Amino acid sequence: MKEEYEIVEHSQIEDLNIFLVEMTYRCPHMHREFEICMILSGEVAVYTNRQRQDFRKGDLILFNPRQTHELHGLTENSLILSVQVASGFYKRIYPEISRLEFGSIALADGDKQLRRRMQSLILKLASAYLKKEEGYEFFCMAYLSEFFGELLRSQPCHLISEKEKSERYTKGKRMSRIMDYVENHFTEKLLLSDISELEGLSVYYLSHFFREMLGISFQEYIALRRFERARKMVEQTNRSITEICMECGFSDYRYLNKIYQKQLGYTPMEYRSSHEISVLRDRKEEDVINTQTTPAEKTFQSFQGRPFCMGRKSFREKTAN
Repeated sequence: MKEEYEIVEHSQIEDLNIFLVEMTYRCPHMHREFEICMILSGEVAVYTNRQRQDFRKGDLILFNPRQTHELHGLTENSLILSVQVASGFYKRIYPEISRLEFGSIALADGDKQLRRRMQSLILKLASAYLKKEEGYEFFCMAYLSEFFGELLRSQPCHLISEKEKSERYTKGKRMSRIMDYVENHFTEKLLLSDISELEGLSVYYLSHFFREMLGISFQEYIALRRFERARKMVEQTNRSITEICMECGFSDYRYLNKIYQKQLGYTPMEYRSSHEISVLRDRKEEDVINTQTTPAEKTFQSFQGRPFCMGRKSFREKTAN
């Protein structure tokens, strides 16, 4: 199964990646790059620092490098245009970009003119990047430079110290190693002690480190990662719930039902009873992605040059569990 929900992806320019994401759920994670997201359709809930913000079509979101975030698609066909920009992209013309941190994930909130300019720049950037016509690299640099100029003029930001930058880098590298290991073993019986041996650190320290970095415990993260995989299998295959539980690392279907109820308010069987499952049992990942690519590309093309719905839904605290 494909786990990143990437429908269209091209990686031709170093330090820049642009793709479309059909969002259902993405467990807490982080990137080394700045990530700019634009909601093309549907609605998406974003959790940062255990706080929730809801976004709808046309909204713009910015994540700082190594900023933990979790995403929930609130509607079917929630489509996101994602732009990931590593600091190396602007290091020569703005060396301090590696220490730059913005204060809000919601961009141009309440400023309609700025919002339209940013929307236009992101769509022009994505169009140039995806079409790859002669000289597209120059256009990508120009659109992205203008976008970051708008960010610096309009968004609260500051430069972190070199010491803090170094500490974040060290913690980020450690977190990346841990998450890579989890990614390869989360369907198995996995304990924090397994990672503590690899990292040469105590279980106590790693437990606090994990919560500091992601805002949840190690076991909570494992459960969410398994849920992320299981949800795609429930929605994209006709495998039995028992088979899905076994393949995703759940001990039994009751635990999967419990986390489904907590995250979505319904069980896997309730979902299937209300949706027609049209994929075959042995359908391969490539088949799933290929069938999604065409409508996603059409959706992206249909939004170019068109006005967007305004406004962002109300801010709410994430319910403590």
